[in-house]
Amino acid sequence: MAQASKSIIALALAATITIGLSSAQAQSYTFDYHPAYGPPPMGASPKSIARLLSYENFRSIKLLNAAIMNFGGGEAEIDKLIDQYAEASALYFQNKMTEAAKAFKENQTAIMAVAKQLAEKYHKDTTALLNDSIKMNIRAKIKHNLQSRREPLPSDKFLEYAQAGVLKATDYYERFKDAKAVSALELINAIYYYRIAKDNMFQMMRVLAESEAKIQAENEVKAMLAQRLIEPAKKEDVRKEKELQKRNELIAKYLDKYSRDMVDNKNLVYQSKEKDK
Repeated sequence: MAQASKSIIALALAATITIGLSSAQAQSYTFDYHPAYGPPPMGASPKSIARLLSYENFRSIKLLNAAIMNFGGGEAEIDKLIDQYAEASALYFQNKMTEAAKAFKENQTAIMAVAKQLAEKYHKDTTALLNDSIKMNIRAKIKHNLQSRREPLPSDKFLEYAQAGVLKATDYYERFKDAKAVSALELINAIYYYRIAKDNMFQMMRVLAESEAKIQAENEVKAMLAQRLIEPAKKEDVRKEKELQKRNELIAKYLDKYSRDMVDNKNLVYQSKEKDK
């Protein structure tokens, strides 16, 4: 266990912690004490702790920025974390290492608290979205079958990707949400995979919208032909026009309420239309 702890510290100091850590690597952080993350006494060189957290805290703030702005405390919360970081940095560059290490640890604790709150929200929201997406896909498949359609729906593929993403994200979330000594980067991993899961569910909705639009347009054109409301020669043009119209309507119906989520999935800050005006 001691050897594993040393390896992780070495990796962190070498700045090689990435958002794409595997589950096997993430398991290394399940211990209850780490000199940089745990409660006092620090039990390590103040300068080493300050240098480590200087890197990790900066990276965590940067990676959490969009999530905080979109689903957290907004600019005020970001500013608070940045001010703490700046104060700790000022102490470090004045060679006040003990005070700097303490300040960076306080900053890390605040970052971790924010990461936990955000990860919990992403967990709840994405799990609920997955439940709704499964039901939505089942309804579409049944209707598809009742229409005697032979071509398969490609929505299953995106739903499978979404399920895998939720499982991986939840693995990170459950293992690190109550950890006593852990980098905030682990919960940022959870947020990353929840975003991937949501993105796949939105892709599924687009696929279903396209499929439903095609069926609805074909049925309407058949009815119009039966009632002689259009000429047979114009059948294909009318069908394409209706399919495009219905596709846009269905995509708006399914996805407009997730505008903020879709921007957030790209790790960007959402700008509301009202704000743009």
